[in-house]
Amino acid sequence: MAGAESTGGDTRLGPEALAPLLTALDLAQPLLTAADTTLRVFPVDEAEADTFDARAVDRCNEVLARLGAAHRLTVPRFVAPAPESPSGLEVALSNLCDLELGSWRPLADSAGELPGPGAGDATGTVRTLRSGSAALPDSHRVTPHGLPPFESFAAGDPGDEAIVLVPPCGVPAGLFAPWLDRLSARHRVITYENPYLFGDWASLPTPRGDFAEEIAQLVAVVEEYGPGRVHLVGICGGAPVALAAAARLGDRVGSSTMLHPDLNFGPGVTRTPFQTQFQGLLAGAGSSPARAREVLTMFLDPNMLFGVPTRLAPFVLYPYGDLELFHRYARLNDALMAYDANEAARRAGSRTLIVTSRTDRMTHPDTARHLHELVAGSTLEERPTGSHHDILAPDDEMFTLIQAFIDEATHRSGSAPDPRPASAPAPALAAGSPP
Repeated sequence: MAGAESTGGDTRLGPEALAPLLTALDLAQPLLTAADTTLRVFPVDEAEADTFDARAVDRCNEVLARLGAAHRLTVPRFVAPAPESPSGLEVALSNLCDLELGSWRPLADSAGELPGPGAGDATGTVRTLRSGSAALPDSHRVTPHGLPPFESFAAGDPGDEAIVLVPPCGVPAGLFAPWLDRLSARHRVITYENPYLFGDWASLPTPRGDFAEEIAQLVAVVEEYGPGRVHLVGICGGAPVALAAAARLGDRVGSSTMLHPDLNFGPGVTRTPFQTQFQGLLAGAGSSPARAREVLTMFLDPNMLFGVPTRLAPFVLYPYGDLELFHRYARLNDALMAYDANEAARRAGSRTLIVTSRTDRMTHPDTARHLHELVAGSTLEERPTGSHHDILAPDDEMFTLIQAFIDEATHRSGSAPDPRPASAPAPALAAGSPP
């Protein structure tokens, strides 16, 4: 077992052996923290699960508890065999651990103390790289007038132009840590989280689902960081906010990028069955907590996970971890899906990149095509294959496309291009640094 050391008959866990479990916990941290109950995790392989006795189960939970205490993480409870009726959240978490760990058996068979945070090899090199929210730069609180404060995250050097990532509703910022890293070689890259769904969300009143407030949050981010020009990147359900904010910010927007945009252009533009059904369910769930409970129970069926990539599941399932959180999410996301994007699209600038795929079964590619028709001079990139979820974890080709488009828009605006290659490491903000 990599990273394991044998001492006097005991198999001790080294940093390398714990790294896969730490990665899984990092990726699932927003979901684990938001869940209204302690989630269970179990071996996916039924034959392996049957080999765990009480001592093995206790040891796995001991490792989880110690790792959680050492790194200040919320951890699940290990059980074996699998419970009779696990929720979709528990199945998703177990699949993630199975993917990262391969097997819980080495942890169950281990003994002794665990290495502390930052433990490394003989040269002092830290072996464990953090993932998800733990890989984000230090947060910076935005405190806009008339809105609840919320957290933002930025990577890259301050400059006259910046990229602002507008995330889908309810997706934790940790998912976009790789975006901040990849796109920050020549621009500062900023993203943020909605205060009604993240941080101390329970202390705020249940949101009404006011789309104007969504625009105001994005504008507040731009004002807080103060770049002369911004490049807005609307990701899936973040596209309506990016498009509407672009119309409000006017010439301050250097370019807009719409990735698999979930936009509503009315009955004349095709939407997928998923879009129609999902919005209907959100509208019902937003109407009352009782209806939200009914809809949430349906969504927590493990069969609803079909097609969700294992590493994405903890992020996209985040708002399903708590009933009140889901009720809030339903109100906010329903408002995004109901927003009529026609007027904002007609006012959008020509420096607009629109990306979709012909095989997106969640957001119909006709949405992107219609946006392209409305925005004169826009660029449409329609890939022959690719799921809706692919855009949440872009490949190198997609990152290169986005970066090249923004670089070209920056050059046209008169800013001098940065000579650093796109693969250069992104400078991180130091703790307490101003934006």
